[in-house]
Amino acid sequence: VDDTIDRLTMDSDRLDRAMLAIGATLAGGTPLFRLYEHPEAEDLHHHLAAEHIWTRTFPWSSTAIRLGMPAPDGWSRVERALAAFA
Repeated sequence: VDDTIDRLTMDSDRLDRAMLAIGATLAGGTPLFRLYEHPEAEDLHHHLAAEHIWTRTFPWSSTAIRLGMPAPDGWSRVERALAAFA
């Protein structure tokens, strides 16, 4: 259990760094899900969906986007897709 918690904590930090690099700000979250604000959240949502990376946007905000932690073998795809969006 401790190993999983440690991995998820590192993963959430890794996702935060990748999202901050494309202009997002952290709005909240847990080690499983992160909520960000991004001025192009809807475009980012569609861009990531085209790469089979599922996110959630919200009808109450044009800037909020939520991402879950990728599987350990999914990081390169997520990081590549985020870098391509920038």
